[in-house]
Amino acid sequence: MKLTRGYFNNYRVSDSAVLNESYNRTRTFSSTGIRSASGTTVFISHKHDDLADLQGLLDFLTKEYNVVPFIDSMDKGMPKNTCAETANRIKQAISGCGKFLLLATNKALASKWCNWEVGIADKLKLPTNNMAILPMVDTPGSFYSGNEYLEIYPYVDEWENHAGKRILTVIYRDSNGIEMRVSLRDWLRSESNY
Repeated sequence: MKLTRGYFNNYRVSDSAVLNESYNRTRTFSSTGIRSASGTTVFISHKHDDLADLQGLLDFLTKEYNVVPFIDSMDKGMPKNTCAETANRIKQAISGCGKFLLLATNKALASKWCNWEVGIADKLKLPTNNMAILPMVDTPGSFYSGNEYLEIYPYVDEWENHAGKRILTVIYRDSNGIEMRVSLRDWLRSESNY
């Protein structure tokens, strides 16, 4: 099941002090380095047009999992105009972050940059299960097509656990090709292969 746009709206922080802290944490992280002692670092690939869903996702990951996100648009070291240095900085950020997550909206799937970032993460993060796709559709039950190759990657899904609680999980295939599920919390905490 793909999540629907607006899924993370309930996590959006309305308190400006908390919101500013979240943004400052992101800016500090992106301008000083990739690794962080305060939480898992996650490169979040996204289309800049999806800022409402991105903000909800950032607040969710920060609040629930103590994630330190890397958002390229908040990196003070990015060149003002897109160029080869932009690509090199993004490659370094993907390499340096512990995890990679694509906020896979229709707009992101149409973006050349998001697809390029997935290709970089494929080489650097997929072999260690540190890459996942977060599929997000416009309306419940709708779908997108044209990027079927994304189906080979681990992805985030909502699942009802044995206690009847709905949680986010990462679904991936083990070395025998068997579909496995791990909670998003555990996936974010782990830096190793499954």
